[in-house]
Amino acid sequence: MALRLLTKVPRQSSPRTMVRLMALKQPQSLTVQRLGAAAFVRSYTTEPATTTATEVAENVTTTANDSIQALVNTSEVAAQIGDFKALGLCNFTPVGGLEAMLEAIHVYSGLPWWGSIAAATVVVRLALLPLMIKIQRNNAKMMNLNPEVSRLMENLKTAQQQGDSVAVGKYSNEMQSLFKKHGCHPMKSLGLPIIQMPVMISFFMALRAMADLPVPGLQTGGLGWFTDLTAQDPYYVLPVASAAGVMAILEAGSEVGAANPQSKTMKNFFRGMAVVMIPFTAWMPSGVFVYWITSNAVSITQILALKNPAIRKAFDIPKLVKPASELQKNTKGFMENFREQTIHHEKLEKDRALRERQRAAAAARRAAKRRF
Repeated sequence: MALRLLTKVPRQSSPRTMVRLMALKQPQSLTVQRLGAAAFVRSYTTEPATTTATEVAENVTTTANDSIQALVNTSEVAAQIGDFKALGLCNFTPVGGLEAMLEAIHVYSGLPWWGSIAAATVVVRLALLPLMIKIQRNNAKMMNLNPEVSRLMENLKTAQQQGDSVAVGKYSNEMQSLFKKHGCHPMKSLGLPIIQMPVMISFFMALRAMADLPVPGLQTGGLGWFTDLTAQDPYYVLPVASAAGVMAILEAGSEVGAANPQSKTMKNFFRGMAVVMIPFTAWMPSGVFVYWITSNAVSITQILALKNPAIRKAFDIPKLVKPASELQKNTKGFMENFREQTIHHEKLEKDRALRERQRAAAAARRAAKRRF
């Protein structure tokens, strides 16, 4: 009987491959049977002849299940390229591209998942560094031109209030010529936020999808008190740290290291948003906060580095002719401009209504004269 069981043992292609498949998916009955048969072969030479087949089968099954569970729990099954594809990730979208990059960094570097997420964040931010430097160069030029631009804007506003279309065209052309001469434009400053927003959303969606499965190893790939990157931080430390990073960026300067004429109003707005968003983001997986905190740290490093004169010179970023606060001395903020535009619009409406009443009164007088 033992000889017949021995001759029925199937050939196994690779024990490592079989254990990997059982770790990524739920163990299949056929795989467990093969492991049991293999273990039975190993135990055949050591079991006493008096041991019954039932006892041997029970021992083999228990040993195989314990071994598989130990391998899964201790993450001894090494990750390989293609695991994400087998789990339904890595499609042909920006989110799928980030998932593929995260998998590659985790497999080839051997870093734990929290380190892989942080490394991927640094790689993406470094890839955006040339664009950030270009926008910083544009902002520095705009800052040096701010007094002249403010003068032209005041003249343009006065011409619009007076209804002088010739003067409006003149000052508009002068402003465009000034931007063209110095190779800068206000719209160029919007390039970095436009690029960073899709990147941030893609990172969030990728990490959320990985946490929902979850990806093997992600539940034990954290650090310190947040070992499970698929769960929220039970102590709310990560949400608070993320909000504190946003506040630090606002205090250190804008993302590209240049001041903004509306910086005071925008800073107050984002300060409030950073605090308000803490309870609304606390439910997110810890892996998302690993990305946000790392991204905030990179932003603060870039801001401080670009304030160094030697680094600014190396990247051909113009030096500010005066301190930013002095260059913005006569620059009106967003709310002040909004109030002035509202007052101007109300004045135009009153003048229009007055002219209509005057024309109606004049028409009535002419009609009365014709009757007499």
